Amino acid sequence: MVKITILGGKNEIGGNKILVEHEDTRVFLDFGMSFNHNSSFFSEYLNPRKCAALGDFFEFGLLPEMNGIYRTDYLEHMGLPSEECSIDAVFLSHAHADHVQHVHFLRWDIPIYCSEATKIIMDCVQKTSTGSFIDLTNACESFRYYENTKGGQSRVNRQIAKKKTEYLHDRNFEIMEPYNRINVGSLDVEMIPVDHSLPGACGYIIYTNQGNIVYTGDIRFHGSNGNLSEKFVKKAKAASPKWLICEGTRIDSNEKNSEKEVEQEISKIIADAEGLVFVEHPIRDIDRVNSILEASKANDRIFAVPPKLAYLIEALGKNCPFTLDDVEILVPPKSWGLIAKEDISPELITKDYKWENDIISEYDYITFKDLIKNPDKYVVSMSMWEVGQLVDIQPKKAIWIKSSCEPFSDEMLLDDERKKHWLEHFGIEEFSAHASGHASGNEIRAMIKEIGAEMVIPVHTEHPDMLNIGGE
Repeated sequence: MVKITILGGKNEIGGNKILVEHEDTRVFLDFGMSFNHNSSFFSEYLNPRKCAALGDFFEFGLLPEMNGIYRTDYLEHMGLPSEECSIDAVFLSHAHADHVQHVHFLRWDIPIYCSEATKIIMDCVQKTSTGSFIDLTNACESFRYYENTKGGQSRVNRQIAKKKTEYLHDRNFEIMEPYNRINVGSLDVEMIPVDHSLPGACGYIIYTNQGNIVYTGDIRFHGSNGNLSEKFVKKAKAASPKWLICEGTRIDSNEKNSEKEVEQEISKIIADAEGLVFVEHPIRDIDRVNSILEASKANDRIFAVPPKLAYLIEALGKNCPFTLDDVEILVPPKSWGLIAKEDISPELITKDYKWENDIISEYDYITFKDLIKNPDKYVVSMSMWEVGQLVDIQPKKAIWIKSSCEPFSDEMLLDDERKKHWLEHFGIEEFSAHASGHASGNEIRAMIKEIGAEMVIPVHTEHPDMLNIGGE
């Protein structure tokens, strides 16, 4: 018997956790974080407690209470038994947090299947992020002690684990090749690339002796790689699926702009700009970054990116359509703010940074002083988290292009309101140019009809009834 259980992503956008069971085989499709559910209880300033391990997440239903899937260090800290692993694999569709963030909590011996780019992005997120729950590609055991040189007890942390490697665990990643089937227990699984708003996105076809399952992941047809999604639909149809697990983020909207149209609109806005151009965009949407880069070049401007994006571009390598040679790296002041001071030794500057030093030591970079000298020369990647640099830059006649989705939570609405206050303070005019990472309602309905599954199971949508066919 095939059993499909939606443990996250039902009647909500994101948080996908889909359990597929067949005979004695159990696999997850994605293991993401639910933004809306999480924001009902927590915020930027009120987070789940690390000291509670899994406790706060269980209390508020942010993680399913299941045996044999979670980290043994967390279970032991909570006084819970560490049972044998009960999951054969996790298949990740892409590296957005609402699909991968809660991998942090999983046992490190569970095989995780994904595309090469998805693994690279998860590596970069772990390396460049702060917080308590970011063990995505490797995990350092928590709540562990070791005997120190004085015969007492000391806590294990990542620095210690570099020497005491028994406390550091690489997760069991398996990189899948497109269109090649792999076997997990009683299931055969094929990874099919799709177009979405970051590299490495894919859907899956799961082959069983009782009917096949198609999972779309997050999908669109209007991006730079829309042909991949079209091929996915053909492959899915050929599999004659019994079940189609289908995303429906924008099932209630037929609005559609192509990525090329976004590039053209950004280029047109830049052409009319007199001073600095700031562009707000999803930092891991390499399609969008490429659109901004091309629009910048078309207007004889240089695109300046932050270290976090530079780190990702370098790591993606062949999975990125451009290189760091095509952009400038804008390094912001941190800690003591030594980056833009004169006669400061590189050794002192590095004290202000952590992972950024990998970029600073290897590549030429610019600072806010370069933007002040030549404001009409640059287009600058910017976000709410970096907006403090405006105080250093003191922009004149600058514009801000919002090339990201509209706020969809109370927290995002508050952030957007704060950003508007910053823009008003510096007299910066805001424009908009964006295309969604998700298919429109008409495209979703056409995809469902073309694939022709016996049953459609809606996920990643607040309007499951609009996908026409329900399912459990």
